[in-house]
Amino acid sequence: MKSRNRAFAGIAALIILTVAGLVYRAGDQMRIADVGAQTAREASLQSYRVAQSLKALTAGYELTLNEYYSTVLDFPAYEKKAAEQKAALAHELATLSTLPDGDDKAVSEISRLYKEIDTYRLDLEKALSATGGPEWDRAREALYKVNVLSVQAIHRADELGKFANDRALTLDKSWQASGSQAVLLLRAATILALIAGVALLLGTVLRPSRASA
Repeated sequence: MKSRNRAFAGIAALIILTVAGLVYRAGDQMRIADVGAQTAREASLQSYRVAQSLKALTAGYELTLNEYYSTVLDFPAYEKKAAEQKAALAHELATLSTLPDGDDKAVSEISRLYKEIDTYRLDLEKALSATGGPEWDRAREALYKVNVLSVQAIHRADELGKFANDRALTLDKSWQASGSQAVLLLRAATILALIAGVALLLGTVLRPSRASA
């Protein structure tokens, strides 16, 4: 009978210890699953960075067109600077469209604004390089529309950046809270299981000695 009790107690202890191991393993799986939330957070931060870059690049591009209109830049210098800024804008916009949490509507709208800006940029260039001399009224109108569209593009990029930043902060708080709770629960479960296992093992060892006494 005593040997049978010992066997049952030993088996129970092994089961409890196994459960502790499984619970700990489940914690590892939960941490692996949390990588998804971390990835989403990083994507949101990337969206925020791109949105800020778009704002700065748009402002710089607008300034370059204004400098060309004001004859601060001659055409070769203006053409080189504007081409570099356009390429940087296209690159950032393409990056934004590939992000997992990218706002397709916002990307589409900003792309449309840039296309309109480019249309009026061409009007500005044609007006300033007209055969009979610069057509200042036409150039002024084109530049005015460029400035208006640039403000809209910057505003839209700013909204996108704020949304991405808020999303990143929310994901970060949620990720940290769920991770902390999971770790605490797993530690508590592991400790309780180990205590139960040790108690059963001690009971198995000490019971025969007490009986014989």
